[in-house]
Amino acid sequence: MRIHNPLPPLWWFAVALAIVVAFIGIILYALFRLGGWLLAAVVVLVVLGAIGAGAVFAQDNCELGTFGCGHQEQHHQYQQWKQKDGKGSCCNGDDCRPVRARLEDDGTWSVWIPEFRRWLPVPAYAVGDPDRFGDGRNHVCSSKPNASMTFHIFCFSPTGSKS
Repeated sequence: MRIHNPLPPLWWFAVALAIVVAFIGIILYALFRLGGWLLAAVVVLVVLGAIGAGAVFAQDNCELGTFGCGHQEQHHQYQQWKQKDGKGSCCNGDDCRPVRARLEDDGTWSVWIPEFRRWLPVPAYAVGDPDRFGDGRNHVCSSKPNASMTFHIFCFSPTGSKS
């Protein structure tokens, strides 16, 4: 299935980054003129520290279902997850994660993929045992959501009882 990516094109991010870098350069030049290298260096270290802390905070508080979000906490279990046909592992490093899912009226499953901002159907061949990881959450392994590729769901474990 081909998915339309609603995110802005890459050039938009490049332009925004260039504007931010130019703005920081102007501020650093002004600080250097006012207080010398020491003041400029302190400001740079504070800004880099804030950016680093923000990146860590963003990963810890990412939206459920986002590619890579929540993978590390169960990576050791994801590595053991095999496709139903036995032709390989579900896990390819960082592609498995907890996810929001819903059971449709026709008995099929759909998962919420935040990068696309929509529910996507889970193919029947990917649906595995319920609550495979014993945590009461849905889990999926998929290709990385990206506008230039076909999106695939390799494995899915719905929440629920195994009995």
